[in-house]
Amino acid sequence: MNKMKLLKTTLLLTLVILLVQSCKTLKNSQGKKKGSTTELIIFQNGKETSVNSSSLIVAIDKNEFSLRFFNKRYNSESKEFYSAQIAAFIDKSELDKVKIGMSKSDLPCFEPGSGMAPDISGKYESLIFNTSGHHYTIYENSESKRLNLLDDSGKLLKLEFDINSLYYDNTAVKMSDTKLDEFYIAFLIDRNLNGTIDKGELTKLTIKIK
Repeated sequence: MNKMKLLKTTLLLTLVILLVQSCKTLKNSQGKKKGSTTELIIFQNGKETSVNSSSLIVAIDKNEFSLRFFNKRYNSESKEFYSAQIAAFIDKSELDKVKIGMSKSDLPCFEPGSGMAPDISGKYESLIFNTSGHHYTIYENSESKRLNLLDDSGKLLKLEFDINSLYYDNTAVKMSDTKLDEFYIAFLIDRNLNGTIDKGELTKLTIKIK
């Protein structure tokens, strides 16, 4: 009789432990899913596709798309210059020069002062291919912005950079009219503002146009 009670108690304890562990695993996985705010997202045709790698080949349709991401609010008063720096190239060798561990000052496309001026609208109307400059995209408030604000959760903003046309050969070409088969993007958020490309801050994209 005692052996039967002991067996039942042991089985009950085992079930409780397994239940607790499974709850912890579910909680952790949900937390990771909810907190995946360092990913870059490709948005096209009403669908979001997360980029889960620091280097990826992405196939898109021959029409407009956007880059979506999370970042802190740009604050000029407190000198918290949070931005997404987006460099675009036609030559893949330029993309290959951008590497984790490098100082931004050692790269012509990301060095201080290489942020390109936006259009008169305050935003970049085209993705500009430039080996010595980048799109310096920020969101400070509704008056000072170069991005679309999709969501404001307080600490982090979900932002969007539209790409409706490409600028190369001194001409802006609509995505639907481009003759390019592919191009390259180096997407950088210096999250700790230390001027160095740290792990988790850089995404390198090869964009292939279907």
